[in-house]
Amino acid sequence: MNLDFVEEVRERASVRAAMYKARMAKAYNSRVRPRNFQVGDLVMRKAEASGPIGKLDSKWEGPYKVTEIVGTGAYKLQQMDGKNIPRTWNIANLKKYYS
Repeated sequence: MNLDFVEEVRERASVRAAMYKARMAKAYNSRVRPRNFQVGDLVMRKAEASGPIGKLDSKWEGPYKVTEIVGTGAYKLQQMDGKNIPRTWNIANLKKYYS
């Protein structure tokens, strides 16, 4: 390999890596379903996110009511009897409750 072409080879590798990254992002974005909740929606939360669960325990707890949208993907929850849940919950640990 000639040292005169090192920069050219490095530039081609950089372009190929950027194209690969763009293809992977496009493939991921075509499969992912964006989720968001509005204030007042009923949601279920992952039981393992709040503490350890056993083999036969339910995987989801709830329903809970969304009381506040704290940030992108972060929500404050409230139990159905009106008690607030003490911390915020990420959207990765929530799913919509269908009654």
